[in-house]
Amino acid sequence: MTCRSDVAELLPLYAAGTLGEDERRAVATHLAACADCRAELALWQQVGGAVVAEDRALRAPSPALVEGALLRARRRSLAEHLAGLQRPVGWPPVTRAWALLGAQVPLVRREIWPASALVMAIGCVVAILQGGSQAGFFIQALAPLVAAAGLAMIYGPENDPSLELALATPTSPRQVLLARLVVVFGYDLALGLMATAGLVTVVPPALLGSVVLGWLAPMAFLSALALVLSMVIGTGNAVTVAFMLWLGRAMVPSLHLSAASAPSPSEAALAAALQAYAGLWHNPALLFTLAAALMAAAIGLAGRQERLVAM
Repeated sequence: MTCRSDVAELLPLYAAGTLGEDERRAVATHLAACADCRAELALWQQVGGAVVAEDRALRAPSPALVEGALLRARRRSLAEHLAGLQRPVGWPPVTRAWALLGAQVPLVRREIWPASALVMAIGCVVAILQGGSQAGFFIQALAPLVAAAGLAMIYGPENDPSLELALATPTSPRQVLLARLVVVFGYDLALGLMATAGLVTVVPPALLGSVVLGWLAPMAFLSALALVLSMVIGTGNAVTVAFMLWLGRAMVPSLHLSAASAPSPSEAALAAALQAYAGLWHNPALLFTLAAALMAAAIGLAGRQERLVAM
């Protein structure tokens, strides 16, 4: 190129179409009178065309590749975060426990929070519209189901793709399980209390305590059972079994009444079993005891995973 004009330095930008309006007109005017710059512009246009063609020939990364990279990044971040909880050994136990709870909130399946709140809100609205002595029935029926579904989804590889990596960090799987249990059960407990408080317009305040007692013990037992079952037979099966057990209690009275006036020994045994099953749900002390035993079993199962990782 023999042209010494300053306009020649703008030819790459002119070919790329990135010049401003005034500069573009100045270059166009110069090109009309300069054959050397026209030849140089043709060269830059060929280069630009080759770059565009090569770029179009490149295949875009597949969604699976992008998702895999994001998952690996999340796992690295999780490992660093959980390992970091162990480093500040000078932290008070309460401070560290609070940090562990906060670390587990974003790892719990996100649909649990809005779904639980929506179901309880609908139950509260229906109860208020129903009114009368049966208003608290809807809250008593829904609260255990919501908690059971939530706790069945807090632990295990199918609920947390990063759990295997979390088990390899210094944070104990038992601590992870307890933290998630406290977070999700506490959330469901708060939803149940708020829904019960919402009945104050249709239920005398003195009776709200009995409404709470009607769902609190079954909620503790059913959610603990769902948690243990999810660790043994999977989340879907655990939720199904828990729901069937809870809904089946409403069928017991009708089954019992349909028994013959002179039942056979097997029918009498079945009627007694059904009566005991119905009585279970009205025995808060027994339900809380069973819930505590099931929680201990869940912690034991988590401890077994911890030993497997250590091996």
